[in-house]
Amino acid sequence: MEHPIVRFTNELMRLTNDLDQATAAEFVSHVYKAGYEEGRAWEPASDFDE
Repeated sequence: MEHPIVRFTNELMRLTNDLDQATAAEFVSHVYKAGYEEGRAWEPASDFDE
């Protein structure tokens, strides 16, 4: 199974004609890391704890 970064990089390169692999991978890695960090920082609202 492909790592999500590889899969998303390949998909991005299929969608755009002006990105090389290094540029696409850098962008995907940045977005993937930001999403991961955001997901780790998210805490459910206390309203749901009742």
